Amino acid sequence: MSDRPLGKIVRLQVQTAAIKTKGIGYDPAPILEVEELAVGPLGATGLHQASWVVDVHHGAHPRSRGGGKRALSVGFTGHYDRIAARFGSAPLGCAGENLLVSHPDRVVLDDLAGSLVVHTAEGEAVLGGARVAAPCAEFTSWVKGLDSVLPKTDQPDDVAFLDDGMRGFIVDVARLQAPIVLRVGDEVVVRPDR
Repeated sequence: MSDRPLGKIVRLQVQTAAIKTKGIGYDPAPILEVEELAVGPLGATGLHQASWVVDVHHGAHPRSRGGGKRALSVGFTGHYDRIAARFGSAPLGCAGENLLVSHPDRVVLDDLAGSLVVHTAEGEAVLGGARVAAPCAEFTSWVKGLDSVLPKTDQPDDVAFLDDGMRGFIVDVARLQAPIVLRVGDEVVVRPDR
């Protein structure tokens, strides 16, 4: 089986702080677009105006979130188009993924079976173990333009719409031996398990 192209990276970003406060709200302001993303076994750091910024999910961040279980995430442009069509607006990257890939179609977990591979100037960044980034009540309420957070049980159809990868995927970085730099324009493919 050969690699299956997904698309090119169109945006790279890090979260400088938490973007969700449970039960209180969602604020994408700490999402920072970066020129390059160095991804290693502990997570991501982004190059912004000649300085490296540590993503809040990185194992070395002083207030690391997710316990190292959410070191890197990926989203797709086609998902943002669908979210905007349903809710009226969805700025690219507002869900906080680290990599945004140009791909017009809906991507589900089965489409990412195997390894996600980024072809970079330095070689391949082999990522794996994709899993769904489950939508939270805070993001769902925010993207709908609500002034307060509705519990998931009060908005089941909208939460279901954002599930199954629509809100992004978390990928495993444990295979990386050392950080590798990703850039806008790098090609992303799926490599089936052999």
